[in-house]
Amino acid sequence: TGDDFYGAYDAQEIGKKYSAELGMTVTHYENMVYVGPEIGYVEESVAKKQGQKVVKLSGTEFRRRLRSGEEIPEWFAFKSVVDILSEAGDDAFC
Repeated sequence: TGDDFYGAYDAQEIGKKYSAELGMTVTHYENMVYVGPEIGYVEESVAKKQGQKVVKLSGTEFRRRLRSGEEIPEWFAFKSVVDILSEAGDDAFC
């Protein structure tokens, strides 16, 4: 569908829930979003507060574009990484 499967902070919350069992401390960090080439990436709350247009590409859409050979924006992934993943095909996502 192109929609995110997990919430933005689900991994952090699960990490916090099991931190004692895992013997680790989870550090909270805010979701970063891309707002354009002039500014680049900012915290999502900052983008919303300033009314900036956020550009997104879901993991599902990223994989679809890789499989079909469509362009992947450079703000989302380095071209060298896209080239390696494209060459690996579905084996890159096992």
